[in-house]
Formats: sequence, C-alpha cells, structure tokens
Amino acid sequence: MNLLGKSFSVLILLLSVVFMVMALAVNASHRNWRDVVMSDNGLKAQIETYERTNNQLREARARTQADLDRERVARRTALAALETKQTALAAQLSTSEGIVQQEQAKNTELAQLDRSRAEELEKLTAEAAMLRSQIRKEQQDRDNLFAETLKLTDDMNSLRGIVQLQQDRNDQLLAQVTRYKEVVDAAGLNMNDPLDGSPPDRNGNVLVINRPRKLVEVSIGYDDGLREGHLLEVSRGGRYVSRLRVRKTEPDRAVAEILNDYSEGAIQEGDRVDTTIE
Repeated sequence: MNLLGKSFSVLILLLSVVFMVMALAVNASHRNWRDVVMSDNGLKAQIETYERTNNQLREARARTQADLDRERVARRTALAALETKQTALAAQLSTSEGIVQQEQAKNTELAQLDRSRAEELEKLTAEAAMLRSQIRKEQQDRDNLFAETLKLTDDMNSLRGIVQLQQDRNDQLLAQVTRYKEVVDAAGLNMNDPLDGSPPDRNGNVLVINRPRKLVEVSIGYDDGLREGHLLEVSRGGRYVSRLRVRKTEPDRAVAEILNDYSEGAIQEGDRVDTTIE
C-alpha cells in the first residue's frame, strides 16, 4: 500500500510539471489566449479536467490510505492476537513438555517397577517350585518316618518285654550281689584284692624311718590293696635302694620291715615306694 501512495505522489508531481510547461508555452505563444483558454477543449477545460482527475486521484489515495491504515490496524490487531496466541501456545507447550517429562519419568519408574516385579515373580516362582519339591520330599520323609515309627513301636513293645525280663533278672542279680557283699564284709575280705594275693600296682613315699627297729612307714595302705607280707621296692631318682616287707596296714598307710639282704643303700624319707609280686 505504501508503493501505491508513492505512485500517486509521483503522478501529482508529473501533472504539476505538465501544468508548468503548459503555462510557459502559453506565455511564449501569441495566440488568442482567451480562445485557447475558454474553448471547449481549451486550457481551462483541460485544467478543470486535470483538477477533477487530481481530486479523484487524491480521494482515491485517501481511500487507499484509509484502507491501508485499517489494514495496518487489522494486521497489528491480528499480530497482537497471534502473539498472544503464540504466548499461550508456548505456555501450553511448556506445560505439555513438563507433563510429557513427568509421564516419561513415571513410565520409566513403572518400567523399573515392572522389571522388579517380574524378577520378584520369577524368584517367587522358583521358590514355590523348590517349596513344592521340599513339601513332596517332606511328605515322603513323613511317610517313611511314620512307617519307621510303626516298626520302632513294635520293636519297642518287644523290647519292653525283654527289658522287663532283664529288669527282673537284674533285681535278682542285685539281690545276690548284695548278699555276696554282706558275706565278703562279714569275712573281712576286700573285693579289690587279687585272687592270688599279690598286691595291686601302687606307689607311694617313705614317711617315717625307725632305723633301730629297722622299720619304715609308707604312704600307701590297706585301701590301696596292701596286705601283711607284701613286698615293696624302694628307689630314689630311678636308682634301686632297698626292699621292704609289710608288717602292719592301716587304711592310708602301712608299716614295713627293711630287708637288709636286698639293701643297696640307706633309705631316706621321701624315697619312692612301689609294690612288687611276692
């Protein structure tokens, strides 16, 4: 529209130049200017025609300028509306992008949750299969155990009868042992004494020495199995010293005679004493 307005301005300028040229031509001519001017096709008529044309052109330009102004206003209005719409669309796009990102994050989370649940389901399935296998095995073991329990119950009932018989026999033997012990105690015998009369394997130490009477007191006695007449060997540091013969016994000690025929040294208190076979 600016180009059209500029075109009208140039056209008016050209018409003005034409009028000026015509005026100069009239001024230079010796014609009857009145006729030239006032005739039907004279200058006046031409000027009026030009003025009308010029007025029409001005009106056209004014209308065109008004149309242009209206179009500019309409364009500015439309542009403002478009900018407003663009701003709204940008905000909507930003909101949509945020929603899309949230949905993508949620989708990722759901995918991870789905994988986790799938793995858990697979694990639970394997555990369930293992549990079913264990249950079948335990049922089989229970059946076997029940059968074995029935067998053991029968065996136990049989053994109860045997145990009862053995208990009765044990009571009889216990009564006999009690009677034998009473007889042994009444006879002054010791159940630990060897049947051949030899002393058991024991050792002790020399406690007291009576050299004038050739007697010594040792730390083993009747409770250790010593009896009158048993022989004892005396040693010191692994070296043989002498031999003793038991003359008298007490529960935890005994008195023995020194046998000089077997003596290889003087007996001292603390020497080791060992039993020997007579």
